[in-house]
Amino acid sequence: MRFHTTILQGDKTATGIRIPDEIMTGLGAGRKPPVRVTINGHSYRSTVATVDGRPMVGISAENRAGAGVAGGDAVDVDIELDT
Repeated sequence: MRFHTTILQGDKTATGIRIPDEIMTGLGAGRKPPVRVTINGHSYRSTVATVDGRPMVGISAENRAGAGVAGGDAVDVDIELDT
């Protein structure tokens, strides 16, 4: 599943992306499923977390470097269940 979003910048180096409700529904695996995220051809495994009541996936410094992105960047994200 693909969606367009902006990478959110939190405290100092914390970054993440909000997962739209329709994408979460499409994944069909509950509120905190394991996922594989791909940004700019760079893939990594993560788990959806709930932050401020919204589903999100964090992006570590290593994964930001691999994808060539930073907080505030607009990106296309591919996400799928990691089974």
